[in-house]
Amino acid sequence: MNQAWLKKIRVVVSLVFLALTTLLFVDFDRIGETPTATAALYPQFVPSLLKFSQTIAWGAAGFLAVLALTLLFGRVYCSTICPLGTLQDIVIRVADWLRKPRKVKFRYQRSHDVLRYGVLALAVGLFLSGSTLALSLLDPFSNFGRIAGDLIRPFYVVVHNGFEQLLESFGVYGPFPLHWKAPPLAALIFPALFLLGLIGLSAARGRLFCNTLCPVGALLGLVSRFALFKIRIPQDACVLCAQCSIHCKAGCIRLKTKEVDFSRCVACFNCMTVCETHGIGYAWSGPVPLRRSSPVALPPRPSNSPDTVHRAALSRDGKARRALLRAGATALVGLASLPRSSNVEAKPSNRVPTRLANAKTWPVAPPGARDIVRFNDLCTACHLCVSACPYGVLQPSLLDYGWSGLLQPRLDFATGYCSYECNRCGQVCPTGAILPLALVAKQTVQLGVAHFVHDNCIVYTDHTACGACDEYCPTKAVHMIPYRDGLSIPEVRPALCVGCGACENACPARPYRAIYVDGHPVHQQALRPSAKPLEHQPDSGFPF
Repeated sequence: MNQAWLKKIRVVVSLVFLALTTLLFVDFDRIGETPTATAALYPQFVPSLLKFSQTIAWGAAGFLAVLALTLLFGRVYCSTICPLGTLQDIVIRVADWLRKPRKVKFRYQRSHDVLRYGVLALAVGLFLSGSTLALSLLDPFSNFGRIAGDLIRPFYVVVHNGFEQLLESFGVYGPFPLHWKAPPLAALIFPALFLLGLIGLSAARGRLFCNTLCPVGALLGLVSRFALFKIRIPQDACVLCAQCSIHCKAGCIRLKTKEVDFSRCVACFNCMTVCETHGIGYAWSGPVPLRRSSPVALPPRPSNSPDTVHRAALSRDGKARRALLRAGATALVGLASLPRSSNVEAKPSNRVPTRLANAKTWPVAPPGARDIVRFNDLCTACHLCVSACPYGVLQPSLLDYGWSGLLQPRLDFATGYCSYECNRCGQVCPTGAILPLALVAKQTVQLGVAHFVHDNCIVYTDHTACGACDEYCPTKAVHMIPYRDGLSIPEVRPALCVGCGACENACPARPYRAIYVDGHPVHQQALRPSAKPLEHQPDSGFPF
């Protein structure tokens, strides 16, 4: 049964999903809210499952399609749809190239059932108790999103803008430049360490992460035990050349018994392409046939035994792995040294430094989150909303929400503000943690309330006019009132404030701002500002 063509299809489909998902995180404006983006997000298992639990809508039932596919052919999701799986395959391919002189790549690995099912039980238990922490840290889609959005995106922006400037130097005006506002450096530590660990693990042990730490892989492994079609090794077709076991990324082919642990098989189809007798392939999950209907001449058995081949796998080349780790560390250092021109705060305008710290009690959750507890229970910190935010106000948090909300996005008014005319984050959230809001509805959602600190205001400290907060407030919740000596000072009308942070972002007082937004644990409703009637103008005889 020559089914080597399955690998070609698998490679093409996996690269398409990888390209679309990567572009979604690094250049959202290009792919963004398009049917292509929907197709890339729909079958992602954990986001689809969480969104379906909230909406019970078939438009969010991609995980059911994945389960059906797994019941038919095994863990095809892991080899074609999951972008983190394809990233591991690329690392494995590069590592194979670096150790090309060696013939031995992988070997049969013992099944770590206690670990992988323990991780699955922990993730399910925490989720049922109201925490997505385990899913946030181990979900393959969310981890790939953080790698692409937080680590790859700055390099993509540099290359994109450099190409745009090159075209402009020749008088050709190409794509608009992209902007990237760097998150806190501490928020980059986890995705950077995860990437380095994934590179080292993949180069040395193949898809071990998928079969030990990935909760999606563990769940699909359970389902694949009951698959209707499984990869089988016909007993009379095998000549013990060991090629299938050597090339198995999951280490699930036990050559002594000629069996495939299908719960750990990630459907890479490498075994089908390297089998010299073309005996390996999908077969009905009944008993393995003892004889083939069309026997072929078999090549002579190699002199080296499988045990010798497997023992040779123990002597791996550490130089290749160290080179990969050094390359990853160099990339991390390069990321830290990138200029943060779009995230540099303006120089303070106050001559007298402010003294009163901003007493914030709650972080500001994105519009559509409804309340912080619900948001923490559904968000897996994939950072797609961070990539999609055109104003850069959404940034990864550390412990602002506590441990359960590690790396989940919050509104950071030091880097930007939530535009009154934007509702993009709710339109793109794949888990339903940020609900989609019509623009009219979003404009009255009160994320928090602005608080004015009189003793920090430039009008008070420097005795000079300002009014930046009043100028930027879209609802005029902040307005100027007479102060003294012909100056005006801000006043906040809480009922009109939507907590967008435009006032805080514009305030020039440093180190502590004179106005700041304190978030609501449960979002409130603000009053819509009333438009002033136009003053009657006498008829001048002109039609305009």
